[in-house]
Amino acid sequence: MKKTNVAVIGAGYWGKKIVCEYSELAKSNSKVNLSAVCDLSKENLQFCNENYLIPYVCSSLEEILSDREIDAVNICTPSETHFKISKAALEEGKHVLVEKPMSLTSSEAYELYDLAKAKGLVISVGHIYRFNNAIKKVRRLIKDGFFGDLYYLKLRWTTLCPSPEGRDILTDLAPHPFDIINFLLNDWPSRLSCKAKTYRRNELEEVAYCIAEFDNSVMAHIELSWLLPGKIREVNVMGSKRFAKIDCLRQVIEAFENGYFYDVPVKRNNTIKNELEYFIECIQNGKSGNPICNNRNGGLIGANVVSLLEAARRSVETEKTERVEVR
Repeated sequence: MKKTNVAVIGAGYWGKKIVCEYSELAKSNSKVNLSAVCDLSKENLQFCNENYLIPYVCSSLEEILSDREIDAVNICTPSETHFKISKAALEEGKHVLVEKPMSLTSSEAYELYDLAKAKGLVISVGHIYRFNNAIKKVRRLIKDGFFGDLYYLKLRWTTLCPSPEGRDILTDLAPHPFDIINFLLNDWPSRLSCKAKTYRRNELEEVAYCIAEFDNSVMAHIELSWLLPGKIREVNVMGSKRFAKIDCLRQVIEAFENGYFYDVPVKRNNTIKNELEYFIECIQNGKSGNPICNNRNGGLIGANVVSLLEAARRSVETEKTERVEVR
């Protein structure tokens, strides 16, 4: 089978991680080749070229998109550029893996999904926790009735750090918790309420609390903060039989039953590597002969997450519970 030639667009903090993983993957996987890296920064390009021996580095997006040898792009640029670059890549017939959020508006996100579907191309979104073995384990436990009747979920996505310039905490951090809730429950909330505040600057919120309500009475509470010391990426699941706390960073599950905590075995995995492998698999194999396939982190999921972000933003502005509209 022909190798899939991938270009990484954007080689900043996260982009360098993606470049590193593709570089390692290409050494052990005959199905993929890291062909090029594109970035506006000469320093970033030099770093990639020196550390990963990339065949081709450039600052011209047009060069990457017009290259017929490049089959797919992984977009790691600022959120406000995701729609424009993704659309241009799809129009040139390239498969796309774009980091979250898929775009800044749901109308743009659904447009990307529809375009990819019409062209028979894969579009995936970097909802990386769908590849986290601890989260996958909890999803199976929920399906198997381990928790009994499900009551509610509590998610904490917090750390102490300088507030990123030009970014609010909902757009930056909420996509992962919103996506994890859908992945665990296989459902989207119907109502969403959110409060958000800024403390160290005049605009763009740094702390937020969201409550997602489902039609089956399940609720999910999300805490987001750039002000709380210690990096926490945590999911708590409450049910009639058992409770569990999931440390998403360490991939550790602690269950509580009959007055005692105990560990649920989890084999830790490299989530970035597994996400990239899955992207290549979807491109090369597809399900039922259709490369767009309803893949685990596909474009429709990414677009629905953006719809939740919009509902959260409306709730902050109206101070009311907002209806969620997803496909």
